[in-house]
Amino acid sequence: MKKITNFIIDKRYFILTIFTIFTVFCGCISSQVKINYDIAKYLPNTSETRIGMDIMEKEFGEVKTSTLNLMFKDLSSKEKEKIKNDLESIKGVETLDYDHSKNYNSGKYTLYVLTLSDKDNSKLAKNVYQKIVDKYEDYTIYTSGDVSEANKTVLPFWIIALAVFGALVILLVMCESYVEPFLFLTTILMAVILNKGTNIIFGTVSNITDSIAAILQMALSMDYSIMLMNRYTQEKEKEPDKIKAMKKALYKAFQAISSSSITTIVGLLALVFMSFTIGRDLGFVLAKGVLFSLLCIFFVLPALIILFDKWIIKTKKRTPNIHLNTLAKFSHKIRYISPFLFIIVFLISFMLKGNLGIDYTDQQEDKIADIFKENNQIAVIYKNKDEQKVIKYLDKLEQNKKVKQVLAYGNTINEKLTYNKLSEQLSDLGSNVEIEDDLLRLVYFDYYCPTGNKITMNEFVNFIRQDIYQNPKINKNIDSEMKSNIERLNNFTSKDLMNVEKTSTDIATILQMDKSTVDDLLTYYYSKDNHVQLTLDEFVRFMNKDVLTNQKYVQKISNQNKNQLVTATSFTNKQTITKKMTSSEMAKLFGLDLKMVDELY
Repeated sequence: MKKITNFIIDKRYFILTIFTIFTVFCGCISSQVKINYDIAKYLPNTSETRIGMDIMEKEFGEVKTSTLNLMFKDLSSKEKEKIKNDLESIKGVETLDYDHSKNYNSGKYTLYVLTLSDKDNSKLAKNVYQKIVDKYEDYTIYTSGDVSEANKTVLPFWIIALAVFGALVILLVMCESYVEPFLFLTTILMAVILNKGTNIIFGTVSNITDSIAAILQMALSMDYSIMLMNRYTQEKEKEPDKIKAMKKALYKAFQAISSSSITTIVGLLALVFMSFTIGRDLGFVLAKGVLFSLLCIFFVLPALIILFDKWIIKTKKRTPNIHLNTLAKFSHKIRYISPFLFIIVFLISFMLKGNLGIDYTDQQEDKIADIFKENNQIAVIYKNKDEQKVIKYLDKLEQNKKVKQVLAYGNTINEKLTYNKLSEQLSDLGSNVEIEDDLLRLVYFDYYCPTGNKITMNEFVNFIRQDIYQNPKINKNIDSEMKSNIERLNNFTSKDLMNVEKTSTDIATILQMDKSTVDDLLTYYYSKDNHVQLTLDEFVRFMNKDVLTNQKYVQKISNQNKNQLVTATSFTNKQTITKKMTSSEMAKLFGLDLKMVDELY
């Protein structure tokens, strides 16, 4: 061991030069280390969140959008509109949500919600965020959302600067020379740069690790420098020659420093076994950092101490003389009961830890959430075979007051609708979609109310007299002879005589009417029940398969409506709307110009 320590001291300037070159090199490549801002990447493969995200990415593709919330204070009406227009014009801003409602205006505060066309940790998102922060630096502005989180440092620079300053102050007070603290910090700084640059071997490191590793490395390894310096001071009192004194100091301090650092490294490597793999990320980086600190203290600090030995002597000063004799005597007196006191404290702490609350969400201060209600999106993945079960669950979930909106295939395209709701949704397809209300009712209820349903004569005659006669579109199909028969029948359709349910065949026979006409009238009768439900997909398929092939209805539907119904078959089919298509397939589906679609792609 003496040969090694003698070699380190004899070749100290050569070694110092090598370490300096390597430090400069690591400082240059440190900017090339990829930083991962997606904390979900470190979730264990067995976690439900990780499994769900993997399924989403595999089945639906990676989400290529991100959100940024901006809140301004004390904007005038003109400024609100100008800022809205300016934000919309920024390259990378896909959509911007803002209006004059209370959802975006609260007292002195104004909220803009931006959707960007790339992921939160992308270069585009970073450029948009930085451009906004720089442009509105004179305004009181607050940010939140995934883009904001990805571009905020976990540990702000001022905290790191404050920690270094605090360490420097303590060292200046406690060290025997004013030069010693700067030698210690220089050594640790070289170790930090070496560690940061060599992180490139991991491919990526988390932004959390990147932010806190340097300050933790300093805290974990600063005492090694102090140990070597104290040993050198002791040897210098016995041996005036600084070279010989440093050789002895390094040899005698080697075991204490190395054993202390190795226990620290092993403790940090224990983090590697966490199921939440950010522990592995942090454990490897910090363990490597402590190792570099150890190497710098053995190879760099001795050379610096010898190089600045004269300045160390010239800047000698008095240090606080803290006497611990009283504490030592007290510790000696309770030596027999202290183990039992420790056991009691340990047991109490062990029992109390079960009452410690655990937060699974980021509790950082969010000024925007304090002013405007915070919205959180939750994606739930389920198998298609569970469609009906999920629909029932969604109905219950939508009743929850804390749930703002629930969107799924089961409650949108595949939702079973009452007649009124179906009519509303057909209207929402566009102003060009016009279907007569009576015809829609006939088609809708003809599908769900077959002619096998029964009705009393009294109900039937009353329905014709009260409803059909008042509807000119249907009334014109009833001739005078039929009307006279109905009026004649009305004289003997009292409950006592005619309260027996009849089929359409029975009614047609009694009234001497054509059976198909009675079937139509029965269909319209049941169309008055607006609670019968069918999906938009079922309705469109029925229209194409049954109605457009039925001469009874097809004559009443225009060619434009026929074409729209054929087109709607594709848009209401789950396989079509979820299938990824080429530009040519999409152009064919919409009947658009292929060149235009290529440009849109």
